[in-house]
Amino acid sequence: MKQRMRELNIKMTELSEYVKVSRPTLYKYIESYESGDFSSLPEHILKLFKLMENPDVTKEQVVTFTISSFSETDANDSREKIRRYLANPSSSARKIDFIANLVESDCLDDLIPYLNDCISILSKEKIDDDGTYQVARLLLMKSQLSRNLPLKGDELEEAKKLAEELNVH
Repeated sequence: MKQRMRELNIKMTELSEYVKVSRPTLYKYIESYESGDFSSLPEHILKLFKLMENPDVTKEQVVTFTISSFSETDANDSREKIRRYLANPSSSARKIDFIANLVESDCLDDLIPYLNDCISILSKEKIDDDGTYQVARLLLMKSQLSRNLPLKGDELEEAKKLAEELNVH
């Protein structure tokens, strides 16, 4: 890690300021990482070191990652979580495209409360019958899409009418 920091031209004092730990603590983290003792490292430090190991990562990317991951704002703030996700080079491009589409269009706004409820339900360890009923349509649609099943009966015509009503093309 120390060698990689030299390659990236990142000084120990600079990195310790970014990650908001003392230099001795950062040295300890680096020693733990280099010895393979990952369990003693905070998760955000481990992610940073793994990112830094990537030979294609630049100093600018490391700085951006540390600033976004180690900012003093509340990590529970939804906007902060989104900002961090977007700044992370390993984030899913598909999710980023989807987020951008949600921001730029309002055609799916009516679905957002339902999808948020579904995410809450599906995140539970055990889903009761009411929860299953709530997410059933989403799960069935996901299954049909993943298996690339054709539309049934008049579904295409109904969808065309709905799209015209919504002015979606």
